[in-house]
Amino acid sequence: MLWALLARLITRQPPLFQAVVLGLCVGLFVTAGAQANTRDTVVEKAVLQTAVAGVIAATLFYLGLLRSRRQPDRVGADWRDGVYVMVWLLGSAAAVMALFGQGGLKVAALAIVPLVLLAAPALQGFRLILGRGWE
Repeated sequence: MLWALLARLITRQPPLFQAVVLGLCVGLFVTAGAQANTRDTVVEKAVLQTAVAGVIAATLFYLGLLRSRRQPDRVGADWRDGVYVMVWLLGSAAAVMALFGQGGLKVAALAIVPLVLLAAPALQGFRLILGRGWE
């Protein structure tokens, strides 16, 4: 029940808010994965990586959300849950790579907070995918 409420906290917000949250998380995951084997991380480079990846992901997700609102019959409703699941899985992989790479916990921390933030929508997506399958 608590996970469903947390998932609604993100998924029931306006498209722009959802896109910003997802874009920021993707940017942090990309940075954690790219800096996984870097012992001395340059902050300016990490911020630039996060911003560029985040803006690209947020823009694409926002456009997808707008299209699904305009044409709900042509665009499936479950694609958003699939995106949250894939981002969470790839973010988990980036966190593990960073944790066991030369970057260590310092770099892995970039991915841990977004993993917790996206856990509720991802678990809701897992439940929907496993319950209904890929229709």
